[in-house]
Amino acid sequence: MKYLGFTITVFVLYTACRDTSSLEKNDLSDNTALHVSTLKKNTKKYLNAWSEYDTLLLKSVAIQKFVRNVNGENISYDRRQLFRSMHFWNRAMPDLSVVDKEITVVENRTYVNWECHGTNTGMLGDTPPTGKVGQTTGISILTFDDAGKIVHEVTYFDMLSFMKDLGYTLSLPVME
Repeated sequence: MKYLGFTITVFVLYTACRDTSSLEKNDLSDNTALHVSTLKKNTKKYLNAWSEYDTLLLKSVAIQKFVRNVNGENISYDRRQLFRSMHFWNRAMPDLSVVDKEITVVENRTYVNWECHGTNTGMLGDTPPTGKVGQTTGISILTFDDAGKIVHEVTYFDMLSFMKDLGYTLSLPVME
């Protein structure tokens, strides 16, 4: 009986004093992996929304007050303005395709290298279609809230080369 009491005491002390940091690390690792997976998945959905002109998909991954900055200029301050931008590009290039090349997650941001191409078969603003294919590469930084929704995008790409692909030219400046 004394031996049983000693065994129980040793077991209780062992259980109470054992190192649980490895269990906590596993929980943190699982949470981190889930966080990274969610942000990458929502980044891919965002790019697919552009490619498929899917405003419902976009609504599922971006907040209402979504802010978008392209080449240093804020062009939308909410989803409605973002939808207008999507409409502009998808009207000009119905086969628009945006594909991720690499997605890196750091804290609440994804850094995305992407490639885009499309054929200008529709009106580009007030300009008739050229029928030519434009392609470009770029980088986007997407910032997410705690729920995994996109709150802000900063995008940079070479607009001049893209427009040249579509048949546009750059004219000399007027010197007066």
